[in-house]
Amino acid sequence: MNDKISVEALKGIGVLYEGDIYDLACLLLKLNDAQDKGTNHRSRHTVYGVASDYSMLTRESRDKIMRILERHGLPLGATVEHDEDVR
Repeated sequence: MNDKISVEALKGIGVLYEGDIYDLACLLLKLNDAQDKGTNHRSRHTVYGVASDYSMLTRESRDKIMRILERHGLPLGATVEHDEDVR
């Protein structure tokens, strides 16, 4: 599966506060880019991976987070990308 979504698709989704999933996804993209700098590797989290990391950081139930993301129609296996990389 090569589905991609823009990180912008996560704006407005909230678990503990509005936009918290988006905020985390932006941080993860920055961390991925920093780790990949100078390599030919490109790391990306899936929507599921963002939810898992959010769950670990907040101790919120992963199932709860997944239900919220699914309600917004997000493909859980899609990679989260910078907006310009999805166009």
